[in-house]
Amino acid sequence: MTATREEQTPQQIVEGFVRMLDVRPTDNDVFVSESAREHEEQHRLFGGLVLAQAAIAAGRTVDDASMHSLHAYFLRGGRFDVPVEYHVERVRDGRTFKARRVLVRQGSEAICDVTTSFAHQEDGIAHQDPMPDAPDPETLVDAREQFPMEDGTLWPYGPIEWRLCEPPDYIAKPGERPLVREWARMRHPLPADPVLHAAALVFASDAGSFSAIERRYGDEGMEWRASASLDHAFWLHHPIFWDGWLLMTTESPVAYSARALSYRAFYTHGGLQVASMAQEAVVRRKREGG
Repeated sequence: MTATREEQTPQQIVEGFVRMLDVRPTDNDVFVSESAREHEEQHRLFGGLVLAQAAIAAGRTVDDASMHSLHAYFLRGGRFDVPVEYHVERVRDGRTFKARRVLVRQGSEAICDVTTSFAHQEDGIAHQDPMPDAPDPETLVDAREQFPMEDGTLWPYGPIEWRLCEPPDYIAKPGERPLVREWARMRHPLPADPVLHAAALVFASDAGSFSAIERRYGDEGMEWRASASLDHAFWLHHPIFWDGWLLMTTESPVAYSARALSYRAFYTHGGLQVASMAQEAVVRRKREGG
């Protein structure tokens, strides 16, 4: 009998996450994964999972360079219980940069178009703005315990532990910067595979990516099921080994015509910005009487 998430150890939960991200090679740089539903509340295939698996598929075709960026267009919603195919095209293999295109398909339909770039490290310019102020993660509580479900029960264990600096339903006051700050770490160390660590952060970059939009407008009156990510850009500024807390800061600086831009930055506990994400999403208000 398979153990429930509540019965599993953090190690078992993370091992299951690693298996979920895995893609199986077939022929001619085509990789396949299953798309089983993680839990009953899911209504469509999580875009972050598709991006993470695309990153792994592309990374498996590069021997000696690290991913530094990923750009994707979501074309259609993914379906459950249908295998997902990742068709990798080796676009360029240069001395410093290598490029891969990954066309993600389910059956006869393309659901996502991804381009990834890999690079060797080199000496050059280096700078960053300071990390925003945030309370230390050790002074905060696991979000699943601090903010349980409406019936008082805890959310199922996930592979990532989140600690929120503000309540998830907090709406920014007039004149207040609508910034979302949250700490995240894996509940158990990942295997020592740089491709996997990068993919895990790509996965996390799409989790809660609408949070800054909610910080501006709140949840009331928004039709979240009618909302969807349109595209997703991710930059890895430093080689990542996700072995501790990362601060994620998210804001939505502009929106128009029901399309909102979200920007997210990732910092180590010591303040080093290791990654950035930008995403545009269509976010609709509920229609009156709907």
